[in-house]
Amino acid sequence: MDIIKITVVVENTAPPEDLIAEHGLSLWIETPSAKILFDTGQGEAFPHNAVALNIPLEHTDAIVLSHGHYDHTGGLPHALQRAPNAKIFMHPEAFA
Repeated sequence: MDIIKITVVVENTAPPEDLIAEHGLSLWIETPSAKILFDTGQGEAFPHNAVALNIPLEHTDAIVLSHGHYDHTGGLPHALQRAPNAKIFMHPEAFA
């Protein structure tokens, strides 16, 4: 059986680890064949939490944006800096 690992990078609460909470969402999804970043939070917590959680953003195969709201896309510039070759999947009108 293949294992899929999902790590919460950003959400409204933060456990005792050295993480920052903010309104928004970002998930790191690891499958046997791909590493996927699902949303990027507001942007402030995302870079910090990715480092604290040892998320290898440079190995991102795909960035999936659920929709264009700031609390799901704010960290996109940082994600693209770290993973410039990642494919981006989003609705064509996500930022309309």
